[in-house]
Amino acid sequence: MKVCIVLNGEIKEYKKVKDSLIKEEYDYIICADGGANHTYNMHIIPDYIVGDLDSVKSEIIDYYKNRKVKFEKFPTKKNETDTELCIYLADKLKAKEIHFIGALGGRIDHTIANINLLYYVRLKNIIPRIISEKEQLYIAINEEIIINGDKGDTISVIPTNGNAKGVTLTNLEYPLNNYEMKFYLPLGISNVMLNKECKIKVDDGSLIIIRNT
Repeated sequence: MKVCIVLNGEIKEYKKVKDSLIKEEYDYIICADGGANHTYNMHIIPDYIVGDLDSVKSEIIDYYKNRKVKFEKFPTKKNETDTELCIYLADKLKAKEIHFIGALGGRIDHTIANINLLYYVRLKNIIPRIISEKEQLYIAINEEIIINGDKGDTISVIPTNGNAKGVTLTNLEYPLNNYEMKFYLPLGISNVMLNKECKIKVDDGSLIIIRNT
């Protein structure tokens, strides 16, 4: 079960993002509040719109209500962000993967919070990914993951939540073997894929991986 959550961050190339949405063949598309503005601009009908609806244009709300989109409205004053509420819904729908679109750009606090949510989602045993026009973000926690792409793609590996121990990078121009990466040093920035696949492993800790496309 693969779910896409569309947020209210920056999306500049709607055609490219729409093509990605169609290619991924999501089981459900969920908009976090103002994310509905983006799906509207891409002529996409989501399955759910979740949040306090303070960022969605009223004509878009009417448009989607007329097309039987399901709304889950919450008060403006609440402990959870609209994105968290979408994650709860995706988990309830038995998602095995969650992809976030519109998670980057705009306010830096929202961007950082959205990146940190990758950790939260992975702890739920769901595989998360952030997708934008120019990059894809993954997370590895005490595991090895495979990144698919193209030869020459730039890969950056950044420890999060403290130092990462036992880091091994395979099929990258600058490999590592059982290395302890310090979270405060930018050692893992701007590596390069040597073919269409690379492997990132961490024995103890967590890594954010960014593939620039």
